[in-house]
Amino acid sequence: MTGRLETRDYAQFRVVPRTPVIGGWIEGCNLAELDDAGLADLREALWTYGVLFGRNQNLPFDVMKRVALAFGDQLEKHTFAPTKADEGHPEVVVIQRLQTENARSTTDLWHHDVTARKHPNIMSILQAEQVPFGADTMWASMSAAYQRLPDALKTLFSGIEVEHDSLYLMLRHDFGDPAIIERIMGSREHAVHPAVIRHHATGKPCLFVGNAYVQRVKGYDTELSEPLIKLANEMSKIPEIQVRHQWEPGDVALWDNFGTTHYGVSADIGTQLRRLHRVASWSDKVAPTAWSVAA
Repeated sequence: MTGRLETRDYAQFRVVPRTPVIGGWIEGCNLAELDDAGLADLREALWTYGVLFGRNQNLPFDVMKRVALAFGDQLEKHTFAPTKADEGHPEVVVIQRLQTENARSTTDLWHHDVTARKHPNIMSILQAEQVPFGADTMWASMSAAYQRLPDALKTLFSGIEVEHDSLYLMLRHDFGDPAIIERIMGSREHAVHPAVIRHHATGKPCLFVGNAYVQRVKGYDTELSEPLIKLANEMSKIPEIQVRHQWEPGDVALWDNFGTTHYGVSADIGTQLRRLHRVASWSDKVAPTAWSVAA
């Protein structure tokens, strides 16, 4: 996503860019109406725009799952987050927060999802049920972030790998919920990924570090590792490579988990409920692969 985005008409819908770099509005369809050809176009659109948004979608869970399976051949089953398993949908993650004195958000940090796995999610689809004013979500283009690095840092990051561990989501950010930590320990996951990847669909280089599951730079001690992790995550904070979405009930967002990072804004919502539902897909045929500067 290094070029300027433009409006594009597909056979079953139109996409209008939200910024010149990242994000597009889906117009002219409900995602439930897309046939296989429409889903193939949706896949191409997501790789182009990074994040796609639709108003008034109100998709049933089965439709969310069908859309996700257009991108990866397996649906994520989260190891510790609450789901709709009791309603027959273990693949539907409930993202919910009720503000209390002791509540802490686990979304208000720039991150890729489930990077502690060898095969992270390829994409996610998120639908809003109830979101208070101010509890927005932001995304940043990691291909644009890479392009903004000086050449020396492109070379540096392209030569390192980063260790990701599911327990570090709690330890690094001190979320401290003993019940969640116990569940994570029961199915703890660990993976090593390149800090710069070649996107599996576009071939573009993307920073792939994040600030959720990241443990350390492989082979580096903490004194050297932490500044590199911080620098990589500072790149997500550049306004020119971001898009911010103010949710309305029934809204849907789809995002490329390899090519973007995202951040759930932790608003002062008082006693208001924030609830969204997420479905994500992955494939054992798709894993982060290293980018070579020489390429």
